[in-house]
Amino acid sequence: MNQHDLSWADAHPGSGPFLGEIYSLAFVRGVAPLDALRRAGGLEDTLADRTPGEIAETHDYDDGYPEVVSAFGLGEWAVLVQPTGFSLTHVVDALSRGTEAVAVLRHDYASPNFTHAVDGTVTTWFNLNYPEQRGGEDPDRLLPLMLEAGLAYPDDDDDDDESWRLRYEEPVARALRLTGLITGVLPTFDQVTASLPSMHVDTWFSRTKPSRGNRSEVAALVAELGVGDTPGLAAALAAADRGEPVVVTQDSDLGRHVREWSTLARRASWSLNDPGARYRLSDGERTRGYRFGHLVPALAAAFRSDLA
Repeated sequence: MNQHDLSWADAHPGSGPFLGEIYSLAFVRGVAPLDALRRAGGLEDTLADRTPGEIAETHDYDDGYPEVVSAFGLGEWAVLVQPTGFSLTHVVDALSRGTEAVAVLRHDYASPNFTHAVDGTVTTWFNLNYPEQRGGEDPDRLLPLMLEAGLAYPDDDDDDDESWRLRYEEPVARALRLTGLITGVLPTFDQVTASLPSMHVDTWFSRTKPSRGNRSEVAALVAELGVGDTPGLAAALAAADRGEPVVVTQDSDLGRHVREWSTLARRASWSLNDPGARYRLSDGERTRGYRFGHLVPALAAAFRSDLA
């Protein structure tokens, strides 16, 4: 594995090469880059070459605050780059089906994290600042490599300055070093910021394990939102009730409505943090958007009982 300068991973504006305060990277073994995008829920009709700057420009009200992911190949791995978001960390199980996947999230306003999965099962995950608190099916599986990457801190540290430095200085770079030890590859800053093939992603179309739901919740939301006459919805729900597999493609009538509902939910949420768009929705419109944000995952749970 080539050793690269990883100072960009934790950099701040004005301090050198800078990708962002929020971004996620994922690595998928033995899968072509475009296929990895599809596993993440990539929307085929949005495929285009984009730079991180061009992706950031689409993160606005009129464009619907899309989640956009880029991809390139590195050795036997596909590398996914999400410059302004974190949805990759929610689909690591889907990325890993039949293979292996790793995801690293930098999030300066929430919990930065690392996730490793094999064949649809999350083996190890942890907060980058507290790697001793691990979860997953096999939380100690990567421990020797974590120690080698510098991701080990005393359980009894007393939050003094040195302990703080160990936990909070360069946590993303350490997570990427761990990733490199697992994958044998590490991307350069120039590689992750190049103009790359990218797609808008809607994780609803990935095969990630859905959150648990119940049929009565779906029925109530469908009635509340007045979408019972959506083409294909009643037939899909009836098939799910019979225990039959339900496949909704991106370009089907129902699939296009799901995409629209996801956009309404994103607008309702993201516009609250957008000074130029905060008041473009009425309270009622925002609440309706939030409710679509409940309906979409509830439908995923109803349609994908085989993954639950």
